[in-house]
Amino acid sequence: MSLSIEYQLLKSGWAECTVRVGSTSQELTASYLSDALGNLVLAAAAMLAGMHSVATSFDEEPGEYRWVVERLNGTDISLQVLEFGELWGNKPNSEGKVLIQTICHPLVFGEAVYKAASSVLAAHGAAGYKERWQEHEFPCKQLELLASYIAARQHEH
Repeated sequence: MSLSIEYQLLKSGWAECTVRVGSTSQELTASYLSDALGNLVLAAAAMLAGMHSVATSFDEEPGEYRWVVERLNGTDISLQVLEFGELWGNKPNSEGKVLIQTICHPLVFGEAVYKAASSVLAAHGAAGYKERWQEHEFPCKQLELLASYIAARQHEH
């Protein structure tokens, strides 16, 4: 199953993310209340590094989009994007509305996140990102880390 992620900065402090799995697509938004892009990049790096599971959120006003990534076996991960009606409600994953659900290789997830973050950097630069996103710097170090894990995994294949 193919996976693509597009991430764009909108007006000050807001971003839009489109996640496509096969022929299904879902629009998500994020506010500057969290380091949405930086945390997503770290989540992808963590899964390529061998983590068993990781969750990260796009904070809304109000609401939350929670990305839940879990290792299924030696080769595949499960990716779910869940929607919650309130922000910081600490609800269990089982109470979220499933918006996206797929199984893929960690490298597929990592490459999709890397492409999304790289396109944001190309469009705005680090300074432009900070100006629009306000509360957080562009995740340069995290993106470098993700790139190194992707290169190592590609070398294995």
